[in-house]
Amino acid sequence: MAMFPFLTLQARSLGITEKELGIVYAFTPFITIIGPLLTGLVADRIGNFKVFLSLTLVASGFAAITFSAVPVARHNHPLPDTLPLTLSRLDNSLATLTLAPPLHCDILPHLHNLTIALTNCSLCDPTGIIAKDGCVSPGTATCTRQNVVVPGETEVQVSVATSAANASNAIFLNVVQWDDTAVKSQPVGVEAGCGLVCLAAVARVDLCSNTHSVELFDPMMTFWCYLLVRVLNGFTLAASFTLFDGAAMAILKEHHGDYGLQRLYANFGAIFVTPISGFLIDHFTNISGKQDYRPAFYLYCALKVMGAGVILFLDLDFRQPSRKVLKDFKGLIKKPEILTFLIVMLISGACFGVLDTFLFWLLQDLGAKKYLMGITVTVGSIAGIPILVSSGFIFKKLGLSYTIILGFAFYVIRMLGYSFINDPWWCMPYEALECFTVSLMSAAAVSYAADLATPSTLATLQGMYGGLHYGVGRGLGSLMGGFLIGPIGVRNLFRLMALICGITCVVYFILNRLFFTKAQEERKLKAEQKKNEKDSNEDEEKTDKELEIVENGIKKNKDTVSFEQPNANRSAENSSEGGQLNSAFEKVE
Repeated sequence: MAMFPFLTLQARSLGITEKELGIVYAFTPFITIIGPLLTGLVADRIGNFKVFLSLTLVASGFAAITFSAVPVARHNHPLPDTLPLTLSRLDNSLATLTLAPPLHCDILPHLHNLTIALTNCSLCDPTGIIAKDGCVSPGTATCTRQNVVVPGETEVQVSVATSAANASNAIFLNVVQWDDTAVKSQPVGVEAGCGLVCLAAVARVDLCSNTHSVELFDPMMTFWCYLLVRVLNGFTLAASFTLFDGAAMAILKEHHGDYGLQRLYANFGAIFVTPISGFLIDHFTNISGKQDYRPAFYLYCALKVMGAGVILFLDLDFRQPSRKVLKDFKGLIKKPEILTFLIVMLISGACFGVLDTFLFWLLQDLGAKKYLMGITVTVGSIAGIPILVSSGFIFKKLGLSYTIILGFAFYVIRMLGYSFINDPWWCMPYEALECFTVSLMSAAAVSYAADLATPSTLATLQGMYGGLHYGVGRGLGSLMGGFLIGPIGVRNLFRLMALICGITCVVYFILNRLFFTKAQEERKLKAEQKKNEKDSNEDEEKTDKELEIVENGIKKNKDTVSFEQPNANRSAENSSEGGQLNSAFEKVE
């Protein structure tokens, strides 16, 4: 959460368009689904994957730093209300009005007359290059750099022209007619043939139809670099994330833990890390004067490396390697309940992808600061704390599949809510519902995948779920959003996703009621029986240990009594012998 909420904004700052971003997300799912599947199959094959998991985390961390190496494709420059122009006339040619790059003006249609204000006119050598200040020092002494009297505001007749010699084919204005009688040279000695260059100012609304100017660099280079970086990060993230969940579920199964409570600690991380990341981005942006997202990438990498180091000290030798990985994999996808679950997770990933990609896009359009965007993640994470604490109770009452259905119902509310807000702060109530659509739903999905899998296919099914949800589904949502946000707008995009979530919610509920409930109850009963048997065995082992302790104590007491009895007999014999001797001595006396 230190980096991912801000990736769309970073892409936007590079000048990547909505459609280009959608194409990037269209490519990444095919790569990110391979990562979890391959790593899951390898993990199931080798059994113990502690070092393997640690290496994937390190790779994911350093892959994030490559985002900072992507070049800028386009840079948006806001046009000021008063545009700075340059009026130049060389020899007896027509005067021209030009806008200094990188600013670009889309000339208003049917423009003929224009009122400009002339300032700082100078005479210049026509062989010289006109600089931004309207004049350069001449190469010869033909013309000296000297000011001339200017008339201030003057009205000119203009015509739009295009420079064929200019590589950018920039549009400029030919001044067809203007009153230059007031422009007089001051000193004597200025020879004929000197050029006149003036700085001019004009109101933007009188000249341009656009409010921003786009400076192009190399959009194709940026696109391919960004695509490569996203593929690399998607592969390493999906691989490490699903393996991490697989290891967590295996440990929790062994120790009868609650996955919801484990997710609680992840929420605590998001509560603090995301606002810190947003604050650092704002801070370094203010210092540099341009959008700077590097602090988020460095923070993300540091946390990944720290996590990889901690994993090396954990005991992850928890299961035997599978000898039939491919056979087990084919068996998984043939089961209707598993296949339906994976399709539902694909749709859930699409919903997650739309929000993950375009929610901050909407908030930025509404004027939200980066720290506010970080707070939205904090609100969702704080709201998830009580839900995750009570997740075990919710799973027991509703069931894992019906908890997923509940998450889709809240997705409908969230999507519709975002589509109507006009103030970025109004997103907070809907962000609080993330506790159902992300925290609770993902905990239920991971637990459900573990419930459906066998011990030897646990990492494989977790990899399939992670690849479809965080890879294909997330990319599909971003792709669809990238192509639809232009024609229908971001608000209608959220409304469309609300409709899709509602249909999925109803259909999945009906399928569960008709086909899967019985199998779920049987698995639940078997799990309870297995748990009772294990508890009974543990009680028996405890009782046996207590009996053994008691028997050892009795045996020890017997040995003590046996040791003390001979000593007592010897004492009695000695006492008897001593009495007999005393009697003999008395008789002698």
